[in-house]
Order: sequence, then structure tokens, then C-alpha cells
Amino acid sequence: MLTALILTGNSAPTVENCLRSLQWCNRIIVVDSYSTDGTVEICRKFATRIYQNPFSSYGEQLNWALKRLNTPWVFVVDSDEEVSLKLQEEVKNLFKGGDPPLDGYYIRRKSKFLGRWIYHSGWYPDYVLRLFRRDKTQYRKRRLGSSPLIKGITGYLKEELLHYPYADLTHYIEKFSKYTRLSAEQMYQEGRRAHLYDISLRPLLRFFKDYLFRGSFLDGTAGFIISVLSSYYVFMKYTRLWEIQKKSSE
Repeated sequence: MLTALILTGNSAPTVENCLRSLQWCNRIIVVDSYSTDGTVEICRKFATRIYQNPFSSYGEQLNWALKRLNTPWVFVVDSDEEVSLKLQEEVKNLFKGGDPPLDGYYIRRKSKFLGRWIYHSGWYPDYVLRLFRRDKTQYRKRRLGSSPLIKGITGYLKEELLHYPYADLTHYIEKFSKYTRLSAEQMYQEGRRAHLYDISLRPLLRFFKDYLFRGSFLDGTAGFIISVLSSYYVFMKYTRLWEIQKKSSE
């Protein structure tokens, strides 16, 4: 038995396509953080059950959700992702003979941005651990993102999870502000501190790393834009960390 688990929070633009790509699962469970944009109404058409719980962090929300599931296997899919037809078949085949042999599986994720699939820039292949045994898995409690900790053996699937993270540049900038803030707060809690080197040199190093060594130039104009945005992300993350530590010392 396999349950698809989706977290939502004002996810109306993408969640329907996500849920449609999961109709083959035994159960579809949605955990919503009190959306106000019609997300829940969309989910009611497809989900086996919908829970609502205030969002504090990705890891805490998923741990809260896992406690409410009763199937041995869980497939976590973000609301801005879709399970490709080939990946659907690969997962189905994995369960045909009964229980899969391993305890968890990494899936290759492909992201679309600025009108094209991105195959370089450090974006691909973006392996994410999303299919796992529920009783052997727990998420780390982090402010920004979280990866599951699995007590067991993991492997890799071949097919792709399709990711649509940003509708356009405006959407990117909106997420950018949130993510740089959360990342800075997480680093501060972990005892990290920002120095002039981090603010002045790290962004430049990130640009050249992505553009030259990770092959962003092969993604054309989109790759160049991504490299610049990634560099600016590093600049803002460490600048915000510097601001936090400055305020805490006043």
C-alpha cells in the first residue's frame, strides 16, 4: 500500500496537476496550512483525506503528517511537482512483486524555469529522497527545507519528477525574499556567522562555479540569468546573516 503525501499552502496554481499525476496511488493525503486561495477546494476533488495544520517548518509539518498515515510506504510530492508517466510506471512496477527491496528511493527531479527545462546550473539531476518506508523515516526539523533520515538502505530510481518551482521572475523574487531570510536564520541558529569574505567573494565564486564548472552556459540565456540570481542569493543570504548577528549584539 502506497500513500501519496502533499503539503499545500496557497498552492492553487499548481496543485491540481500535481494531484492528477498521483491518481494511481492507493491513497492521497493532503496537509494544508490554512490556504486562502481555493487550494483546499481543488484538493477535495482528488484527495482521500485533507488535514489542516499551522505551518512552522517543512520538516515538522511532514513529521506531523507521517504520524497520521497508516500505509507502510509513503511518496512525498511537492504541490509544484508532477509525477511523469514514466515515473508512475516505474513506481508501479516497483510494487508489483510485493514490498520493494530497499527502504527508500531517491528520484531524479527536473525543473522548468524561464520557459525551458534546466539541465545544468547545478539544477539537474536534482536527486530527492521521496519514496520510503514510513516506519523507518523521520524528517529533520529545519526552517528551510528538510531531507528525511532513513534507518535502512536507499537506492535510486531512473525516471523523473517534474518540477515547476517558479511561474515567472516575479514569482522567483517573491520566493527569493522568503528563502534568503529563512536560510540566514537557520545559519545563525547553527552558530554560523558572516564575514566580509562571505559577502564580497562568495557570490562571485558561486557565479563562476555555476556558469563555468556546472555548465550554466549550456542552458543559454536562462543559464546565465540563473547563475546571476544564484550569486545574488548567496550575497543576500550572508548579508541577512550579518544583519541578524549585528542586531543581536546591539
